[in-house]
Amino acid sequence: MYVNKAPNSPTVSADDTVDNCPLPADPEGGSDQDPGRIPSTRDILYLATAVIHADGAGLYKRPEGVSYTNKHIPTLVAATRPTQTHVVTMFGREVTVTFTATSYTWNWGDDTPDLTTTSPGMPWHKGMKPNTDPALIRHYYTPPNGWRSRFDGPYPKATRTITLTTTWAGTATNPFTGETQTINGLVTTKETTGPFRLSHLLISNTDTWEESQGH
Repeated sequence: MYVNKAPNSPTVSADDTVDNCPLPADPEGGSDQDPGRIPSTRDILYLATAVIHADGAGLYKRPEGVSYTNKHIPTLVAATRPTQTHVVTMFGREVTVTFTATSYTWNWGDDTPDLTTTSPGMPWHKGMKPNTDPALIRHYYTPPNGWRSRFDGPYPKATRTITLTTTWAGTATNPFTGETQTINGLVTTKETTGPFRLSHLLISNTDTWEESQGH
């Protein structure tokens, strides 16, 4: 199996790399176990996953580097690369393998339940309402250690990490038979934001605000 460059990554492996991937037994469990048989599309997909390093789904988070614990300031996430394509040469034939994300599991790093979605969400842009827009995936962090206000003392130092686990379906067309097949749950990837700090916005009333309230 020769592994060539994938369109969405610099290099899967060197172009002259050869992996000895013996043809597995008939996946349908039939009596034909001849290693010289024509590979099924299922064979091709499973062998491809042995050498293709699937990319993550492109974990996006806003705000960057921090999340706020105020009641109406959500953390917004999205998966920005829900599909990826890789090209491999197998059994002397070029095969294009496409991975399509089918589900996303978001772990918020704060002991709240994971959220599993079939939608990748979308990055926030001007005009979207962070608290109500149905296209956005949001999470609300709470202050650590039961902190409520400045009367409880300085805001505690704390970090969180969001982990995204993505399940992918794999699709390929058999170069020998022309059959196209998709296998759900073929690949799983995991990616994280890395630790980010928690903070809390402190709002002080200004003279202008007081005047606008008629005070």
